Amino acid sequence: MHHLLTRLLLVAAPTGCSPRNAATAETTPVEGWSLTVINRHWLDVSIYVMSDGQRTHVGTVSATHIQTYELPSHMISVGRLIRLEANPIGATRAVRTEALTVQGGQHVEWTLETGLERSSVAVW
Repeated sequence: MHHLLTRLLLVAAPTGCSPRNAATAETTPVEGWSLTVINRHWLDVSIYVMSDGQRTHVGTVSATHIQTYELPSHMISVGRLIRLEANPIGATRAVRTEALTVQGGQHVEWTLETGLERSSVAVW
């Protein structure tokens, strides 16, 4: 039984690690992603994506409105964590999400509540 298991592992191991498979994964184009902001707050908010020490302005969502943005794949390259920031115009406090992992083709929905500390985010 032990020899059979060893033979199966030896046969299966090379196929998952072949250079051909690794090269294919690296050359596959990465899709962009989308962000929907549901602003239930009474102020307009400026939306930013923060990654690798950079803060990129995405747009402004008017009070009590919903806005969807189609964003480029370079913001979410493999292994990169992002945070979203909402900065209410005229207020002194911004709100940020926890670190998020987003992949190409995924959608992020961020609901900003009237009490920003109760805001929530979902990725699918």
